[in-house]
Amino acid sequence: MAIVRIRFDGGEVPIVTGSFPPDESTPIDLPSETDFVTNKAFIVDQGIYCFGLQTDIPHKPLWQRVQAVDGVPAQVSFARAT
Repeated sequence: MAIVRIRFDGGEVPIVTGSFPPDESTPIDLPSETDFVTNKAFIVDQGIYCFGLQTDIPHKPLWQRVQAVDGVPAQVSFARAT
């Protein structure tokens, strides 16, 4: 099991996961809810994930690739788009 924390300066919003899109300007493919929210640590199985945010707040990047490794906390950040 691995610990992931996704920070977002727009508050606590739902996190989705899905398939990797073809490029960075395309939103996440086939997003599904995870029941996790930003700014709080959560536990996942080891593996590579594509995480995005379910929010109307414009943000960047649209998604991020996260490698979850047992014993190595993963931290990534999303920011409000300006």
